[in-house]
Amino acid sequence: MSFESVRVRVVFCMLALALTALCQPALAQQFIGYTGKPWANDFGVLRGQCQVQDIQASALKGEFTDSMAQVEPGDLFTAIFPSSSLIDAFTIDSHCFGHTLELVPSGQPVRWLNPASGIGVYLSPGQKSDSCRSFLGVTVFNGEKRKFRGEACSPSKGIWQVLN
Repeated sequence: MSFESVRVRVVFCMLALALTALCQPALAQQFIGYTGKPWANDFGVLRGQCQVQDIQASALKGEFTDSMAQVEPGDLFTAIFPSSSLIDAFTIDSHCFGHTLELVPSGQPVRWLNPASGIGVYLSPGQKSDSCRSFLGVTVFNGEKRKFRGEACSPSKGIWQVLN
């Protein structure tokens, strides 16, 4: 085989590889949660900062419930985060808390500042056992720090309930 024919074959192979790469749709990154549900977006929790602006934007469009894990409202959750008449305040805390439990490794802290309530949150999920995870954290409001800890369980994929 001559050098020229080898060169032509190499060029054709490279073109074929390049066309294959261009013609295949880009694979979206998926984040698999502790409950087994895949998520298209980590909303920054894996980098330690929940992106509250993205959550607020999704909430205004009415599309936030399926794109992010959440914590169901309950007495124990509202004991950590005071009840607010603002839907944005609950939405941000519920989704940042839920997505942190869903995706973040044990001991890795996530923080966020809820602009609707003014509460700063530092949350660190703990070990997973079956469908539950422990957590500990701190809220800061008007300069006052309040520690909290407990356990949350997931009765269905992406939905968490604070137990204690």
